[in-house]
Amino acid sequence: MNVAILGGRFDPPHIWHFWTSQQVLENVKGLDQVWLLPDYSNAFKSIVASPSDRIEMLHYLETGRIKLSTIAISRESITYTIDVVKELVRDASNRYFWIVGSDVMGEFSRWRDYKKLSRMIEFLVFPRKDYPIKSLPQGFHRIEGSLLLSNISSSMIRERVGTARTISGLVFPEVENYIRMRNLYR
Repeated sequence: MNVAILGGRFDPPHIWHFWTSQQVLENVKGLDQVWLLPDYSNAFKSIVASPSDRIEMLHYLETGRIKLSTIAISRESITYTIDVVKELVRDASNRYFWIVGSDVMGEFSRWRDYKKLSRMIEFLVFPRKDYPIKSLPQGFHRIEGSLLLSNISSSMIRERVGTARTISGLVFPEVENYIRMRNLYR
């Protein structure tokens, strides 16, 4: 099976996480599934919601071909992509790809063992609004097609919740209800 991994904090998961996953499935030939892989903790940025809250919210994004993976969260330590990829590639029955947004390309060299990582797994680069893709290193492939682009981010959603502004349309209604019910990001 060919599986693309969309890793991140998902704090909270938003509509664009879903649409990125869906468009990757639509535009990358031979891809069977996208796995949403939340970090336990992140080496560069803090996470507000608990792992269990983020897992619950991510369930609302799942479809037949978009699945939740708890590989990183189950490690209960800082999530380094290199460690997750080492674990994934042990399963020779699957071929894995790692999805990154074009906004990440400028900071990729900060990732732990990034040179080794880029030899272990192929990267699929999804264009982000305001982050043009000029050139890509070997092993990185731009996702091509008639793509919908956005600048929606989890930090934008947290800020909107914190200032009592609506997030309707930015997250699934179930995620919005969950955030309200659990009083997250206030």
